[in-house]
Amino acid sequence: MDRKFNKTNLEKLLSGCLIGHRIHFFDTIDSTNSYAAVLATGGAREGEVVIADCQTAGRGRLRERVWQSPPGRNLYTSIILRPDIPPVFAPGLTLVAGVAVAELLGGYCPVSLKWPNDVLAGGRKISGILTEMRSKGSKVDFVVVGIGINVNMEPGDFREEIRPLSTSLKEQTSKKVSRLELTAGLYCLLENWYRIFIESGFAPVRDRWLECSNIVGKTIEVTDKGVVQRGRCQGIDDEGMLLLVDEKNRTVPVRSGDVTIQKDR
Repeated sequence: MDRKFNKTNLEKLLSGCLIGHRIHFFDTIDSTNSYAAVLATGGAREGEVVIADCQTAGRGRLRERVWQSPPGRNLYTSIILRPDIPPVFAPGLTLVAGVAVAELLGGYCPVSLKWPNDVLAGGRKISGILTEMRSKGSKVDFVVVGIGINVNMEPGDFREEIRPLSTSLKEQTSKKVSRLELTAGLYCLLENWYRIFIESGFAPVRDRWLECSNIVGKTIEVTDKGVVQRGRCQGIDDEGMLLLVDEKNRTVPVRSGDVTIQKDR
């Protein structure tokens, strides 16, 4: 673990901030998202964060996917939010987080956003986002935003099956990156974009997300539970759904799935 990557030093950098005003820091945990959900169910305040040096059961967006989480290399964190919004608008927070991560990592190397929850560098995954919500009636009770960033992984550190698809900041920049500074920067950017989302709605988030993505106008395939949809990406709607123009020139909203950009024939 980085000598200076600890709770005390993070608290100094985040003094006066909403996100990170209380830090739950672990050397090892099963999943930061799971622990954050327990905290939130027990009444944890908005802006509390869980961070770990290592996860033993880190999760991806799909249940069968595991987020590789070795110690001393990366960033694994989950943030508790309590937005006063209807549950239908909660998926927009995944894109809020995506914009924050893209702006953060863009300060180190060129990156792009892949709908709905990945950040790519050199066409390979460098960060993933897992957003989980609990609601009460017509209101959101809490949202846990989990973020994993490959910081100082070497190519040989990745499991063989994901090595061609994954990368890290160190691989992209040829330099070791301070996890302390990266974490503080992430929380500050996420807080900024969260405030924009709450005060001004999803539109500015959507516009910035599209600026950070290279998907609009591209021919794509979206695979969800074995069903494949193909068409041209028109953008994203007010709820964060992908807009796909199909072969019959119909605009179809897509709520979830894995996106693959198709090469021109």
